[in-house]
This record gives sequence, C-alpha cells and structure tokens, in this order.
Amino acid sequence: MSESITLIVGGSGAAGQSAIQAFKEHSSKTGQKWKIYSTTSGESQVEGSDITIPHIKLEEPEEAVSNIQKFLNKENANIDVLIYTPARGNLGYPVSETPDQDIIDTAKFCLDPMLDLEKKINPRITVGYSAYYYLPHLLTFYGSLAFIKKKMEEWAVQKPDSRKIIRAGTFFSQSVRGITIILQRLAKSSPHPDLQKLMEEQKSSGKKFGDFFIDYIQQKENESFGKNFPSIPYRITEPKDLKIALLKILEGEKSPIVSLVGDWIWTEDKLPEMPDYLKIR
Repeated sequence: MSESITLIVGGSGAAGQSAIQAFKEHSSKTGQKWKIYSTTSGESQVEGSDITIPHIKLEEPEEAVSNIQKFLNKENANIDVLIYTPARGNLGYPVSETPDQDIIDTAKFCLDPMLDLEKKINPRITVGYSAYYYLPHLLTFYGSLAFIKKKMEEWAVQKPDSRKIIRAGTFFSQSVRGITIILQRLAKSSPHPDLQKLMEEQKSSGKKFGDFFIDYIQQKENESFGKNFPSIPYRITEPKDLKIALLKILEGEKSPIVSLVGDWIWTEDKLPEMPDYLKIR
C-alpha cells in the first residue's frame, strides 16, 4: 500500500495531537502508511509528527500559507488529508452583538488560511473543527467565533465528499483556559444581562469561576443532548474523542459533520437551527 501524506496545521495543540494519534491508529488498523507533516508557530518539533514545519505564524495568513506551500513543494509532498485546528478570536460578549470587523479579524486566523490551503494544495479531504456555537449557553459569550464556526460548517456542507467538520463538545485545552480567563475578566464589568446572570450564578455557587464554568458547560451540554442518548451517561469531551471522530472520517464517513460530546457521537448533513442574526452574516 502506497504512503499517504497528511498536513496538520497546529499539530501541538490538543486537537492536533488527537489528529496525529488518529493517523497512527488508522495506520496500525489498516496498514495504510501515513507520513505526518505538522506546523508550529515556534521551532520545536511537534510530538508524534514525522516532519515539522516551523515558524508558521497565522497572524500573517498570506505569508503563513505561502511558507507552508514552499516547504511542501521543496519536499515534493502531495497532501492527501489537510487538518486545520487553529481557533482564536474575539469573544466574551453575546454573539448577537458581534461587530463586523471582529468577524473579519477572526476569519483571518481561523478560516481564511484553511480555505487558501485547500485551494492551493488541493487535498482529497480537508477537516476543520467546530463547536456548539448555536446553543443558548454559548451564544451568551462566544462572540465572533460563532460566525466563523457557522461559516466553516456551511463550507463543509457545500462539498461533503472532500470537506468535513468535527463538531466537538467543550474539552480541557489551552484555548478553553484562555476563554475562561477572558470571560471572567469581561463579565465582571459587562452590561449584558446574560453575562450578568452568569456572574450571579457563579457567585451563588460558591465556586471559583474556572470550576463553575466547566460545571456550567457540562450541565448545558447534558441538557441539550442527553435526551438523545438515554442509555449512555454524560461525560465531558476529551481529546481522545476527537481522535475517534477523525478515524470515522478516515474510514469513509459520508456526512460532512461528525458531532460528538463525550461518548455521544452522531453525524449531520445540514446546519442546525440557529437565531436569524447568525444566518444572515
């Protein structure tokens, strides 16, 4: 069996590491050989990757894509599967009040490089990562990221044979820790009623904000999806669950969206119901 090549943009993070594990497990299960290229913004080798592409800074998206393309051309590497994990944007305010400029700025890091890479390196499959941005508890504070995740899902549904999304529940990561810190800081002085209510709930719980926030997310996820899985108890999502979702895609999943929360996993071929303000931007 010939060797296939994957490029993981953001290989050091939780999602990137789960993807590396998925390719290794797929190789051991099927005999399909995978050569793993991973990008990093620094210069350290990405754990588990065969080849690291260093100094890829997505803050300058055009330069980052150009540098990736030059590296791959020098290696004569034709990418079979592109994995795009980066997620960073303006948040800490209700999605309904997202300024247009925040959407543009967030897309430059989280979406535009993926679209550019897909066009320029023409992989067989491109995989992006989404979240439950449309649920009420995330609409309270998810800001510009909600619009970017929605745009990613629209992109995948347009060409389900070559585009896939892993929509995952909240899991412990550097990103989530960062969101928690930002949200705690902004919510204290926020005029938004929903955020004020969140802070009131936190105070009455007697818990530190970080502990309260994780418990709050788990409660809301269970309320949203638990009824669909009455025989499987809720648990918070872990990076290993993202690996399982990617394995499902590598094994030939036809649907464009693989959704998961802990042990719950299902597929979707259209976007969920969402507020009108999310649909029109």
